[in-house]
Amino acid sequence: MATKTIRVALAVATCLWLGCSAADEFALQKAEFAKYYHAITGKDAPEGAVRFAIDSKVSKSGRDAYSIVTGSGRAGRPRPADTARPEAAPYQCVTITGSNMRSVWYGLYDLLERRGGCHWFWDGDVVPKKDTIDLSGLDIHEEAHFEYRAIRYFAHRGLTRFQAEHWGPDDWKREIDWALKRRVNVMMLRIGQDDLFQRTFPEACPYPDPAKPQRGMYGSYNDRTLFWSLQYRGELRRRLQQYAFDRGLMMPEDFGTMSHWYSPTPDDFLVNMKPPFLPQVGSTHGEPHLRVWDIRDDKWADAYWKLTTTAVDAYGKDAPAPRLLHTIGLGERQCFKDRKANFDLKVEALNKFLFRAKRDYPDAKVLLAGWDFYGSWKNNEVKELLGTLDKNQVILWDYEGDFREAKSNFTNWDVMGKFPYTYSTFLAFESALDARADYPFVEKRRELVENDPACVGWIFWPESSHTDTLFLRYYTANAWSKKAIPHGVVLDEFCVSRYGDSAGKMKTVWKAVIPASHLRRMDADSSWCLNAMQHLMFFGFEKKGCVRRSGTWAKPVTDAMAALGTLADVPWEGEFIRRDTVDIVRMVFDRFIALRTDELGRDIAKWRRGEIDGKDLPRRARELAKLCDTFADILALHTDYSLWESYQRLDAIEKVKNPAFTKTLFENAANRYCLSHQYEVVRHVVVPTVKAMAERLAKAVESGDRTAGFSVHPRFAAIRKAAKAKPLESLKPTLSRTQENFRKVLREVLEYAYPDF
Repeated sequence: MATKTIRVALAVATCLWLGCSAADEFALQKAEFAKYYHAITGKDAPEGAVRFAIDSKVSKSGRDAYSIVTGSGRAGRPRPADTARPEAAPYQCVTITGSNMRSVWYGLYDLLERRGGCHWFWDGDVVPKKDTIDLSGLDIHEEAHFEYRAIRYFAHRGLTRFQAEHWGPDDWKREIDWALKRRVNVMMLRIGQDDLFQRTFPEACPYPDPAKPQRGMYGSYNDRTLFWSLQYRGELRRRLQQYAFDRGLMMPEDFGTMSHWYSPTPDDFLVNMKPPFLPQVGSTHGEPHLRVWDIRDDKWADAYWKLTTTAVDAYGKDAPAPRLLHTIGLGERQCFKDRKANFDLKVEALNKFLFRAKRDYPDAKVLLAGWDFYGSWKNNEVKELLGTLDKNQVILWDYEGDFREAKSNFTNWDVMGKFPYTYSTFLAFESALDARADYPFVEKRRELVENDPACVGWIFWPESSHTDTLFLRYYTANAWSKKAIPHGVVLDEFCVSRYGDSAGKMKTVWKAVIPASHLRRMDADSSWCLNAMQHLMFFGFEKKGCVRRSGTWAKPVTDAMAALGTLADVPWEGEFIRRDTVDIVRMVFDRFIALRTDELGRDIAKWRRGEIDGKDLPRRARELAKLCDTFADILALHTDYSLWESYQRLDAIEKVKNPAFTKTLFENAANRYCLSHQYEVVRHVVVPTVKAMAERLAKAVESGDRTAGFSVHPRFAAIRKAAKAKPLESLKPTLSRTQENFRKVLREVLEYAYPDF
């Protein structure tokens, strides 16, 4: 609360200083303009230079819109320190008129970009130095092409940059401000339920002690052991949502059968309330804390709904209109073996909650997530369901528009031109922490929806945040623009605005590496979404687990590796350069390791068949271990990839009271689904495991045992357990983050591909 109180006080003080009323609804915008004007010019903002207004008529379509118009007027009262100045001097002013509150903010940040020269990125602003900001001759009108421009934030843990559950008040304020600067209007939080059960069922669910282990926690990413108290988390969520609502942003509240790994039913609720469960086929989400209560009985449907109404009252009461609600339905659940019985129950469950939503929030829009449709519904079943739904209430929230080979998505559900739906980009699953946007396919798909009035939104629905800084630029530009902006045009602007004097060299590198980045695109074969470390840990050297299409990978990977040499000439100065050069190198080297793994797996298969003698296989396997060791060096060059440093950030935001949480954090990262570019996991689990597999291969080749397996090494579990048992701090990176070390590691990377480099 102290932070918010100080912020409001400063805004009001600034507003008073500028000669406006403390009750001025645009006090925050005026204070923001004054802040950036001073940062750019070093001077105080001219009195009354920018005015703000809301007028729905500025929008021609009903979507978000704003105008920026230069006018003339008379100065208001002088500042207290400038009483000698004539009070009625003429001046030029700019009026920013938004169709709603958030559009006023869009216009303000657009003005600061157009005339102030600012540029906005998730990890910081570019604010130039100028003598003044020219406000003359402005007559701008901007209007959104897509009504909903949304980004999802998900509940995985591990590395602070990528996992939103790690973020504190300052992180969220920066993210919300960035969303406004890039004209996003919906931010979807799926980062757990915080203290929702404790608020809703206080008699059954007391607040747990954050210093003690919670019951009902499972390993892997299912371990939801607390790092902050639920009291703190609940207040943090309330504050961040209020901060967004004050600026007109929308944040949907979840409803329906919310039991899932990221929102498990508390053990106290199970013990005290004893909910019965829906029948379930298979073991997925089979633990009691993850199972869905039997909502065929309205008592338990009402219990779920009570969670929703509490969330609205506690976190979302000041949400701007229209209120947004979101449901995944009975996602990832198979209740019966009989397909029709399963379908009928899912429809019944959805209708129970749609009825409650209409009853209690008649003006709300319901975002119906399409996740369950992709894996377990047939296209005709989706069509049948949509035929029963109210188009004025429900929006089909499709979010795999870039799933290249999917047989089930908006193109097959008979919604185009008929039922409100969204276009979308997913990129990949949680472990995909690198650049991998498939721009050619995304742009081809966008052509389908560009002029479809039924397509009401473009959403970005990742499982990890901030993985691909270039794509964030591309997405936010195109989600607003009526005319599609090609990724090459976005790249030009991105490099000029982000890199300054290094723009030319960075653009050259980006252009060369983009074809390699989307080799890891969404595909019907989900293993394509993995990373090289996962392939090695869970498929080993076996051909069946490798890339399998190395013929299509060779040229883009070779071209990308060749381009990395240019980075040695880029001065390693400023956070943007340091972050992005490491991002580029780790992405390209990941593809290179995957390609080498594939080539090894291919030749092991030939050796099994007796086609080659296999004498060089052990050497190549040992080289893979060296590649992984160098990959760890790449990760060591930036704080983004350290679990220990992520833990330190958690502790600095709010004291972590559970002394064992470092073990949980390691577990949350070092599992089959989430293992990725985490330094401690790569260095202390992946590298020794690949070394052990290489030695096993060497023994097999030496003994002539062509039947030996080289998939998951039996020592993997023991190596992982031993690393987890050590203090996390003892596993942290120690390499100094200097340009000299960056160039040294880059040289090692290039020498693998070009021995004479």
